[in-house]
Amino acid sequence: MRRAAAIGLALLAVAGDARAQEAGSAGIPPACTAFDWSLMRELAWFSASSLAELASGATVAPDMPGAVLKLRPDAEVAFPVPPSRAPAPGTYGGILRFPALTMPGLYQVTLSEDAWIDVSQDGQTTRPPTAFTVRRDCPTIRKSVRYQFGTTPILIEVSGAKRDTIRIAIAPAE
Repeated sequence: MRRAAAIGLALLAVAGDARAQEAGSAGIPPACTAFDWSLMRELAWFSASSLAELASGATVAPDMPGAVLKLRPDAEVAFPVPPSRAPAPGTYGGILRFPALTMPGLYQVTLSEDAWIDVSQDGQTTRPPTAFTVRRDCPTIRKSVRYQFGTTPILIEVSGAKRDTIRIAIAPAE
């Protein structure tokens, strides 16, 4: 319950900013509003200077919807679950953990950059996505992938990134 309440409070805190951005979307590139579902709250989160910066392997605080993950060369990352797609040479990867959710349901994992993600809740197998949306010409968000999650901790593995940092958020699907 605490995780759901914290996400709810975070959503309320940025809701005004997201609505303001949506209302004045003239400053937002059209591609950023053309995803298959609204990512306005994620745009606000990814633009916030308070987004925590975490090293690979870290766990996001229960009251935070996401973080800036510092990546390492893919070859140096010990992925608990082998990536389902081999990363290209010279790319970056990392691991980010989210605490157990208090409410099961449909959630979306959103990334700021091109990268491959594998998501697990048992640390051994990957969860299949239910849907995804990608826009390569949005400078703030690259893709969002939806998953059906239970109430156990979440492991996100990032691989194949071209940069050494990436913003990641998890939020209930709207």
